[in-house]
Amino acid sequence: MELTIRGADITVSPELREFAESRAAKLDRFIEHIVDAKLELKRDHRRNNNSHVVAQLTIQTGRDLLRAEEQDQDVRKAINLVIDKMEKRVRRVGERRTSRKRAGAVVADVVTPEPVAADVAASDGLDEDESEEFATVVRTKRFAVKPMDIEEAIEQMELLGHDFFLFHNADEATMNVLYRRKDGTYGLLAPYSA
Repeated sequence: MELTIRGADITVSPELREFAESRAAKLDRFIEHIVDAKLELKRDHRRNNNSHVVAQLTIQTGRDLLRAEEQDQDVRKAINLVIDKMEKRVRRVGERRTSRKRAGAVVADVVTPEPVAADVAASDGLDEDESEEFATVVRTKRFAVKPMDIEEAIEQMELLGHDFFLFHNADEATMNVLYRRKDGTYGLLAPYSA
């Protein structure tokens, strides 16, 4: 696996690069067809003068995008933790793929909500100026959207380690949001025309 390593506020020495590449090499046996692999290391400064290293590993295969993030005060420990987390995630998703092929995926609580009135924002007790204080976008992520079925969306969400996933539902030709419920089942938000 060809691993690109980038450091923000961290010097990536040849020894550290060699350590990270040797640790990441074990992922080759679990993941096929790796297109791109990136390890980002950044120092997170805390108020109490402690700093942690945040290690984020992103792997793009021909089919999936996998992401894991861990942190520790020691950069080598952070690298070990993120690679171990990625290995567990890949194994778990591989097991789920196998079991879903046998049984089929179950998505709980597909609910069709009632139409919402346009003035709901005004009726929440906040006037227009106060609501603007809370409506600040601090980060925007853009990503390619490809049509997929619900089972593939569940796999992608698990690979990313997120609690929700926006996808283009190939069966309905609409954008849907898949989310993980507190009880471990999945929910699906799907638009409809009123």
